[in-house]
Amino acid sequence: MSVFRLVMHPASEGDALTLSWGEEGKLFHALIDLGRTRDYKTLRPTLKQTGQFELFTISHIDADHIAGAMPLVKESSAPFQPRDVWFNAWHHLKNAAARLERAEELESLSAKQGEKLSVGIVRFRWPWNSAFGSNGIASIASPQGQHPIDLAGNLKVTLVSPGDEELAALEPVWMKELELANLRPLDPDDQDEQPDKESGELEVLSRVNVEALAKKPFVEDAAEPNGSSIAFLAEFGGRRVLLGADAHPGVIERRLRKLGYSETNRLKLHLFKLCHHGSKANTSPTLLKIIDCVNFAISTDGTKHDHPDGETIARILVNDPSRHKTLYFNTHQKHATVWNKDDLKEKYKYSCEIPPKDEPGLTIDIRNL
Repeated sequence: MSVFRLVMHPASEGDALTLSWGEEGKLFHALIDLGRTRDYKTLRPTLKQTGQFELFTISHIDADHIAGAMPLVKESSAPFQPRDVWFNAWHHLKNAAARLERAEELESLSAKQGEKLSVGIVRFRWPWNSAFGSNGIASIASPQGQHPIDLAGNLKVTLVSPGDEELAALEPVWMKELELANLRPLDPDDQDEQPDKESGELEVLSRVNVEALAKKPFVEDAAEPNGSSIAFLAEFGGRRVLLGADAHPGVIERRLRKLGYSETNRLKLHLFKLCHHGSKANTSPTLLKIIDCVNFAISTDGTKHDHPDGETIARILVNDPSRHKTLYFNTHQKHATVWNKDDLKEKYKYSCEIPPKDEPGLTIDIRNL
């Protein structure tokens, strides 16, 4: 039997995803992000049991995506082996900026660029951005990134973010963002993060005009680390999933339009793992207009930023009022359960998949969507 599934592991307010495809008894796997330190420690036995990944992606340097990689790269030997690691480090940002300026000489990896993850990749001797040729920039501007990339087991991957502009924009704030992510080269990182307390007050949405919520002005995310996110389409057996990381919706939309998609030729998606955990700044009304999708996945425990934002869910609901939609959440948390109201679900034709309180994480069978 053919298999194509996404697992959203518990990852605090971030992402730790595994994508699996192939035939029962011979599955292939990709790993996308590792959440925070405590999330990696929980996930490690599963990763070790899996053993081999066709692709390991760290989408960008925000702590809720990369911090879990810190205890990983401190280990004496890797608990799993990837055939390729996609991660844009300092020298990739420099190379992207140089390519924009048509410079002839590009940077190579050196000791001064030895962030902890980079050092770990080199020490483990893992292939690094090998799918993107000699310069190794995981960018839609790379020649290899402009076309689908074939992985073992007949998975086709199409990069939709970032571009060289987004990578170059991150360069000036790289060290600042490393500090915010607790990734300064000489700082200790063995202390686990303390759980964030949920903040803010959430209105009872059944009393809110959802159409009005959806019509609130859209202001796009401008954070450079989010703009540098590696996001991609993955296609297997006629099914397609978009894994959005924290990417800027404008970057994805421009990429999809270059691929020929539009309001009259929409991209058929069987699942969209929403960008930036359902942030109101990362799912634009115009992006929703050029995709054909009724299944939306959200990875977050709702702490720190109160994700998903109500505006995002409302935009999804009013964008496609006639078809039944499904919202998938990987954690039983108030920003998820507030949407699990019968009156809202009946009016806007959707259902919610939410795991039990004490069992975070969710598996989505893409083959059956």
